[in-house]
Amino acid sequence: MLIQPRADDEKTIMGLFSLVPDLKDVNHLNAAMKAYKKENYFLYFFQDEPHDPITGLLGYELYQKQVILVRRVIVTPGSPKKATQAQMLTDLQERYPERTLVGTFDTQTAIDKWRKHY
Repeated sequence: MLIQPRADDEKTIMGLFSLVPDLKDVNHLNAAMKAYKKENYFLYFFQDEPHDPITGLLGYELYQKQVILVRRVIVTPGSPKKATQAQMLTDLQERYPERTLVGTFDTQTAIDKWRKHY
C-alpha cells in the first residue's frame, strides 16, 4: 500500500534515496529532495500492510492530463525487488486508472516488466 509521507519523514526519505547510486552525492540528493516539493511531483512510501516496515519509495510526476511519469522506484535491501516494484506500480495505477504509467531511462525497464503481468 502506498502511504503519503509526513513532513517529519524527511530523514527516512533521504535514507531511501541514498540507496540509489547517483544520489549518494549530497548535491544530487538535495536536488532530488527539492524536486519533489514541486506542485506535480509526489513521493509515497510502500508497505505491504499498515503496520509493516517501509519497503519502498515511489516518486512520480503527474505529467499533462493522461500520463504519470514514474521517476523513482526504490526497494529496500532484503525486500523482494520484483514483487515490491510490481505492487507499487499496481497501487499507483489503481490510484490513477485514467492515466498511463511511463518511465524514465532508470524506471522504464521495471514498468515494462510490470506491464507484461498487469
